[in-house]
Amino acid sequence: MRKSIISLVAAGLIAGLAPAMAQGVPDGDVPTELVLGMVPSREGGQLVDSLDRIADYLSAELLIPVKTFVSTNYVGLIEAMGTGRVDIGMFGPSSLVQAVDLYGAEIILGTVRFGETSYYAQFSVRNDSGITEFSDLVGRTIAFVDPGSSSGYQFPYVFLKTEHGIDANTDMNSIFAGSHDAAVIAMYLGDVDVSLSFNDAREDVQGDYPDILEVTNVLGYTSPIPNDGVVVRSGLDADLVTQIQDALIGLGDSEEGVAMLNDLFNASGLDYVDPEVFNIVREVASEFSRD
Repeated sequence: MRKSIISLVAAGLIAGLAPAMAQGVPDGDVPTELVLGMVPSREGGQLVDSLDRIADYLSAELLIPVKTFVSTNYVGLIEAMGTGRVDIGMFGPSSLVQAVDLYGAEIILGTVRFGETSYYAQFSVRNDSGITEFSDLVGRTIAFVDPGSSSGYQFPYVFLKTEHGIDANTDMNSIFAGSHDAAVIAMYLGDVDVSLSFNDAREDVQGDYPDILEVTNVLGYTSPIPNDGVVVRSGLDADLVTQIQDALIGLGDSEEGVAMLNDLFNASGLDYVDPEVFNIVREVASEFSRD
């Protein structure tokens, strides 16, 4: 385990008596406790348990207590980062970009799934829906996830409009289900005709709905979307940020750590990421700010 940032701070205080050791003084904020935040992408109770385990792991690695904050929506987590109530945020691509652009959050890591750093939004329908192509969606009911979700709304909305000439706001009846699980369940139960989710969110609810893969199918996918990422709020000490990065990357080095990441957001690891890969997310999001 790397030397705790708390130890570095203590060393910095002692170094006040010896200018030659002044490099131990932190260059940013070193809180007495950290808050790790996330928005549920699946059933809430499962996410809370998974996030708590990550927080306990970070507490042990950093020697700083880490608490959790589970927001009911993306806007709430972004605002919490902006006001300093959350120090470390695990975001989907769209909300990640907003946290960076609105409040100066710093992207420190991206998720890795099945060796890939991108994924797709998935349109799912029941086999008995009569929907076999995208043109069949006109006049139907669609379950999106959240207005701030990349795969659950923004990318598929733009995809429908630009690739198929369908405006989900005017050509369809749309709802926001609140989570990827809820969207695919609504489609499975026949409450809506088509659902949006990450690929393949249907497998996450298969325990409760064993035949979901048999009675539903995938109508299609969007273009690739950058994976989720981890950001830290503006102003945190650089050494502390490095230790957070190292600790989270270390989760991928053990079976237990990989299991934590898989339970949390279907990831197998966390790694460094070039912030520019999220520019495509900004381009898609700009579609919603046009008059």
